[in-house]
Amino acid sequence: MFKVIARKPARNSQIFGPIDALAGSLVEDALREEIARLMSLQAIDRELRELEQALSSVAGRVEQLRLEAEKQQAELDRLTAEEQQSALMRRQREKELAEGEARIRNKRMRLTQVRNDKEMQALTHEVETQKETNQRLEADLLALMESSEPRAARIAELTPLVERQLAELAEAEKEIAAQVEDLKISIAKQRLERDLMAGNLDHALLQRYDMIFSRRNGLAVAEARGGTCQGCRMRLPPQLYNQIQRHDSIHFCPNCQRILYHENEGERRG
Repeated sequence: MFKVIARKPARNSQIFGPIDALAGSLVEDALREEIARLMSLQAIDRELRELEQALSSVAGRVEQLRLEAEKQQAELDRLTAEEQQSALMRRQREKELAEGEARIRNKRMRLTQVRNDKEMQALTHEVETQKETNQRLEADLLALMESSEPRAARIAELTPLVERQLAELAEAEKEIAAQVEDLKISIAKQRLERDLMAGNLDHALLQRYDMIFSRRNGLAVAEARGGTCQGCRMRLPPQLYNQIQRHDSIHFCPNCQRILYHENEGERRG
């Protein structure tokens, strides 16, 4: 008797070949779509970054004008306060000096009326003492006047400068108000578009993309061309480059960690 041996059905290459090819094609199409979404997201993020930088630059220019005006205004206020205090001290010294001169004149008149040496010596001493006091007052007054000259010159220089800066600041704030509003509207639209695009990506992949984008200066998705990562210009391992060309899964550059994709010449020209 013959022993019957059960055989597994033979794989029909004529049937499974097209199925395998179809499956591979579907995987490749899905990967290409995923890469296309990532590249679209990257384009949105880069434009969003440019808009935010433009907004920061516009606001920064106005802030610089404001800081400069505030700096000059603070100096002007300080010098004005010092000059007011100096003027007050000068008037006080002038008053004291005038009173001292009056005392000297009064004492000199009394000297013509004294009848004894003791009283004359006392009045003479008082006159000399008052003269010394007046000399100190005159020295103080001269110092106050000398210190006032450069301060007054600086105040005269700063006053029109501060007025001009404040006018420029007001004009700049008026001019950029519309520009700032337009930038804010554009940013809001881009954020909405980004949220919609990001919602179509795998969460884990999106997180990794965000991390790479922030660390790699806004370039998270890079082409692998001629065996080289176009993001960091480093050579890729040949096996990895072959895998990238097969479009079977997401691959990352081993050097810069960017997400890699590959295009043939026809796709790149198109």
